[in-house]
Amino acid sequence: MSNETFKKESPDEILRVKESPSDVLRVAVDAGRLMLEAGAETYRAEETIAGIAQNLGALETESFALPTGIMASTVDIYGNSISSVRRIRTRSINLEKITKLEALTKNSKTQTLDDLERELCIIETISLYPQPIPFFGSALISGFFCMLFGGVPLDAICAAAAGALLNIGRRWLASKRQPDFILNVAGGLYAALISALLVHIGVAYHLDKTSIGIIMLMVPGVTIVNAIRDLISGDLVAGIARAADAFISAAGISIGV
Repeated sequence: MSNETFKKESPDEILRVKESPSDVLRVAVDAGRLMLEAGAETYRAEETIAGIAQNLGALETESFALPTGIMASTVDIYGNSISSVRRIRTRSINLEKITKLEALTKNSKTQTLDDLERELCIIETISLYPQPIPFFGSALISGFFCMLFGGVPLDAICAAAAGALLNIGRRWLASKRQPDFILNVAGGLYAALISALLVHIGVAYHLDKTSIGIIMLMVPGVTIVNAIRDLISGDLVAGIARAADAFISAAGISIGV
């Protein structure tokens, strides 16, 4: 492919012009996919794709990101469109991935395409916190939320223990590739049943305070915030999609309770 496909910005960029537009687009879209899978807003994914493609010398790159997929395109010197589509099948909250991807985008101008691919492979393998951390974190969140809503210390202790077990159960169901809606229904049902049981046997005192502390673990707060940010930034389709996702999550919890 002709070297005219890319802009020569300086003599240091001489190797960069040899990269094909399709390879550049593939790497850029993979970075955007990792952004969305890590829980970033859609505009961040689009900025990541545009930034990497531009830094690698692409002439024109357009992208359209949704919470469930990415469509992007570029052109060669003949005006032929090269497109790429990625389906987002899993979503989580991984701020470490987002931070590293943003740093990679800023530094992509000084790296080769092969270097970027290796970095993306490393970033993709970054996992969430090991089990002891989410276990104790869930216990603290449930316990303190129970106290925040007026529970007594014994209620908080019960909510903390139940919240830790809920985290284990949700991770196990997620490993079985169960839909998020099923996870929320099962979590809401568990919160209601375990709270009623603890109050019935006299371990906890307030059914509502204990159950609220457990349920707060599943409230889609980050999804709601991202929906608002997408709407404010003008990504109406993505914002509405995230708002619908949050509504379905809340509906699942309500059905379970």
